[in-house]
Amino acid sequence: MQKLTKRKDGRYRIGVYIGRDSNGKSKYKYVYGKTQKEVKEKANKVKIRVGKGLDLLNDKMTFGELTNQWIIYKTPLLRKQQLNDYKTALKPFSPLNDRKLSTLIKNDFQAIISEYAVYNPHTGKPTAKATLNGYKMAARQVIDYAIENRVLEYNPLQYVVIPKTAPKQKRRELSEVEQQWIINTEHRAQLPAMIMMLAGLRLGECLALQWRDIDLKNSCISVHQKLLYKENPPAIVQGAKSENGIRQVNIPKLLVEFLKAHSDHKPSDYVCLTANGKLYTAEAWKRVWDSYLKTLNIKYGDFSKYEKKYKSKFDPDGVPFVIERFTAHYLRHTHATNLFRCGRDILYIRDQLGHADPETTLKIYTHLVKNHQISKTNKVISIDKYLEKISTQKAN
Repeated sequence: MQKLTKRKDGRYRIGVYIGRDSNGKSKYKYVYGKTQKEVKEKANKVKIRVGKGLDLLNDKMTFGELTNQWIIYKTPLLRKQQLNDYKTALKPFSPLNDRKLSTLIKNDFQAIISEYAVYNPHTGKPTAKATLNGYKMAARQVIDYAIENRVLEYNPLQYVVIPKTAPKQKRRELSEVEQQWIINTEHRAQLPAMIMMLAGLRLGECLALQWRDIDLKNSCISVHQKLLYKENPPAIVQGAKSENGIRQVNIPKLLVEFLKAHSDHKPSDYVCLTANGKLYTAEAWKRVWDSYLKTLNIKYGDFSKYEKKYKSKFDPDGVPFVIERFTAHYLRHTHATNLFRCGRDILYIRDQLGHADPETTLKIYTHLVKNHQISKTNKVISIDKYLEKISTQKAN
């Protein structure tokens, strides 16, 4: 510790030895106080932090600098899309970028989370709980990185709570009428849509399917790889989201017959490809899905309140969207819901979906039990009979 000195402005100053820099030069942490007692108390606090092994050489590091260091550290460890997802999740905390780490407290992060729970400036709506948890998790990992490197000794994010008023992410299954639309409407996107709706595959799993993975004789699909369609270029990787994701999925007769009509391919060919015979990119999938929804809209939408008669999705004036939009994940959710309604037990549904454990399945679909949408006697109904009823009804 350096000698206590008095400055011209009347304050006292003392330097506490905190280590050496990269060049081997001694580094000191200087503290100031109006009285000798005050400055000595501050110096003792610094010595305690040094004694705990904290790196005070980086004591002035800002949250923004730490975030950049963390991203550099993570870049070789994560896929490009994963890294971009983290960057997006950290953007709400950008107002803290110029703040020193040593000054950040729980309320700094809590205020941002609470604000986004009420209003997200990018969507104009409240942010869903799952998204807020993603924000919190990303920021917590950044601070954990500082703790691992002995810059900080505690993580204020561990005390941040997600407001109960934040909305839950909406997840719904398709109605029987909407399922009819999928079954009865030809389109390039119909093939992957049928597979996801009737076999419960995730989009990445579906787009990575090869014809060799489909056993029409035994009515099953082997799921063992996925397409990283958000990467550039897209890539097929072996494995799944979890160990249980590598699985064999039973498929209903309706899907078997549908696939038979499309199976004139080599075993090594991919099942779902673009019009140019290439693997889907995120942008290519977005285009084909948008085209599919527009086709369903023009075919099944109720335009009775409009004076103009819409006959083509390519109308130069644009076509009002009168059906409710849905995403590819709704199809997987629909498959699981149909299995529940047919009385299948939770373990069977977990295995079909490839969830890591039954708790995940129950957490997602517990509303079906609460709403008494599952048979109280748990009587198993044939999924083939259920789908036959849907497919033979006249679509609206």
